[in-house]
Amino acid sequence: MSQSDRRRTVALRRVPTYALLTAVALLFLGPVFWMISASLKSINEVLRYPPTIIPEIFQWGNYAQVFTLQPFGRQFANSVLVMVLVVAVTLTIAVPAGYALARVRPVGAAAIFIVLLSGVFIPPEAVIVPLFQAAADIGWVDSFAPLVLFTAVLSTAPVAMFIMRQAFLTLPNEFEEAAVLDGANRWRTMVQIFLPLVRPSIASAVVFTAWFSWNQFLEPLVYLRSQEMLTVPVALTLFEDPLAGPRWHVQMAATTISVVPVLIVFLIAQRHVVSGLTAGGLKS
Repeated sequence: MSQSDRRRTVALRRVPTYALLTAVALLFLGPVFWMISASLKSINEVLRYPPTIIPEIFQWGNYAQVFTLQPFGRQFANSVLVMVLVVAVTLTIAVPAGYALARVRPVGAAAIFIVLLSGVFIPPEAVIVPLFQAAADIGWVDSFAPLVLFTAVLSTAPVAMFIMRQAFLTLPNEFEEAAVLDGANRWRTMVQIFLPLVRPSIASAVVFTAWFSWNQFLEPLVYLRSQEMLTVPVALTLFEDPLAGPRWHVQMAATTISVVPVLIVFLIAQRHVVSGLTAGGLKS
């Protein structure tokens, strides 16, 4: 068999795989395309049956209405601020904790790790009432403090700690031994030697934390009161006409805008994400 025939055979064998991947991609991209398409239609065209794929007349004014019907710019900034703070607090907790559990290994490290990770399996709905009571007693209602601290400590930090612990476990002991011989303490060893080597895992933790924080709905709905303090997920539910019902075209425009920050975070960190998530499966 010639080389060209061999290549043709290999290509034909890959056709079913590519067809399946294309179908799966269309399955996931279909709702996104519909969201963007609906954001550029009139309300009558959005509700039309059978639906139109391409808008008959592009309604760019829908995006302007997003910011006139309610203070969406402020709400968007609120979500960005909360997301940044949650990421910062999460990394501040998870990186040293993951390093300690992987490299320092205190007494009962395995039990400590299991206890810390077990909090992830508690549904937020199960603890939202006592957490709200605690926030009310402290005076945190209608503030970002519970959204940042409770989310980071109870939800994102345990998962990020698991990612960081697995990453630190994969690194050879020789790096740590060399740092000790040079007179470096634990903190300097972690910051200057190990952190540059686990950047993919840090990127994975950042992407997960940013996505989780940005998409939170129950917590902002419970803790926040004023419209100016709301975050994007709750704000998306308020684009309604008192007489006609939801303004689906404006809501789709706002949803399209809301996708941008997490998409930017993922695009910046995408080359590190896959290697970071698979780092725990490697062993030196």
